[in-house]
Amino acid sequence: MTDQSALDRKYFIDGSTYNCPFCNRRSVVYSIVDDFSLDWTESKTVYGFLVECDGKNCSKKSLHLSNYPLNSTNFELSFQYVSKGVLKRHEPDADDLDSYFFLHQPTSFFTLDERIPRVIRDLITEADGCRKMNFLVGASGALRKAIYKFLKNKKAHKAKNEKGELLSYKGQVQWLKNKHPLVASEYFDALVNIQGMTSEELHEDKDWKPWSQKEFDFLVATIKAALHEIYVVPEERKGMLARVLKLGPERKKETSKKDK
Repeated sequence: MTDQSALDRKYFIDGSTYNCPFCNRRSVVYSIVDDFSLDWTESKTVYGFLVECDGKNCSKKSLHLSNYPLNSTNFELSFQYVSKGVLKRHEPDADDLDSYFFLHQPTSFFTLDERIPRVIRDLITEADGCRKMNFLVGASGALRKAIYKFLKNKKAHKAKNEKGELLSYKGQVQWLKNKHPLVASEYFDALVNIQGMTSEELHEDKDWKPWSQKEFDFLVATIKAALHEIYVVPEERKGMLARVLKLGPERKKETSKKDK
């Protein structure tokens, strides 16, 4: 069987299915419920689309902006546009619909859970937004700051080595890795290997090199996955355990009544 995991990293899978950014369901049916155009600048028009998750799921709407007048019935259909005064026809690639949009709200299918601290969620959302506009300096800076806030929230910045010295950035990530043995080590290894990260939080006067698009996409996916594993999964396990334990005494009572 071919590996189709790349589909989980997309917003739009094809002209009829997508990964819902609200209910986090994969490969669900969507519909375009409204479309509009607006003057982005004096000479540039952009096109907006409101997309709704299938009624059998959450029915929530997301906003998508494109430089192209995509067909509002089905994104896969061809469209016409004017380029340098010449009318052209284009057939969108059904396997790469995401490339025809420059802004999504929510910014990606992976909506950060509210159990993740807000300061971290806000910075990652800002990083995502900058990336969508191809502002890699801003995207890199916001994501770096989110990583530092993550380490600070988990008290890694106060951890010390055997000599009583505060840990370096790499030491902090390793310390956190040891604290969460159930989380895949690859997430922490990726964070350890980020070039240029130090034990000091991001400052405006420091010359930070922006990441490339591929580097950023890999790192933001990594940090999102790590945050989900550390903040969300344990709480879900607790909730499941509580529900299971709650069933036990109730069943016992019912059984004892029947026995009587």
